[in-house]
Amino acid sequence: MTVPLVRRLLGAGLDLAYPPRCVGCAAFGGFLCATCREGLVPATGHGRCPNCAAAWPEPLNCPRCEPWDALDGCVAAFEMVGVARRVVHALKYEYATAVAPLMAGEMERLRAGPRPFDVAVAVPLHRSRRRRRGFNQAEEILRGLPWPAVPGRLVRARKTHQQVGLGHRDRRSNVSGAFGYAGERLEGLVVGLVDDVVTTGATANECARLLKDHGAREVIAVAFARASYDLTRPGAPIAD
Repeated sequence: MTVPLVRRLLGAGLDLAYPPRCVGCAAFGGFLCATCREGLVPATGHGRCPNCAAAWPEPLNCPRCEPWDALDGCVAAFEMVGVARRVVHALKYEYATAVAPLMAGEMERLRAGPRPFDVAVAVPLHRSRRRRRGFNQAEEILRGLPWPAVPGRLVRARKTHQQVGLGHRDRRSNVSGAFGYAGERLEGLVVGLVDDVVTTGATANECARLLKDHGAREVIAVAFARASYDLTRPGAPIAD
């Protein structure tokens, strides 16, 4: 029995024995208490890049999304700091799949925002990583959203290194040619590409390239959190 499986089974047993606790402060009563929810930093409105939702004080697009040559934009619910970071890490690294519906609930409004889309698909995991983790965090989130699905399957055809700790250039090289699509063409559709967090957008950009090869008109990254990494250190590792 793998360690992740043991941890998931242990977590499920604890959920049965004890009431849920806030991911942010560990208070009993729910996965996100009112105080911690108020501490979430929105990734919408004034002070955000109009194209990629990253923190940016200017009215024009920020430099973070300049390298995107296939992805048409990004919308996100919150900045990847504080409580939002803890929520993302609880799902991805602590196997707390019970927080995925909470994340989906916060993301549902994004489809009616400034970058609407027709259908949605989750960023895929390679089968080996999915087997090791036991689930795909993006699929867990999308399962809680009432959005029409793409008429096909987006898959990770090649195993890649984890993006955490890589710089922008290495992230882009790491995911190049890593995805495949099987199913009906996406002629004229705007596709929402769902993930837990968008950092450099390298993964989403590579997925967008493939989806456009299969007819998508536009591809918009849709995430719970947007990581506004430091622009003054372009070659430095980026922590999600």
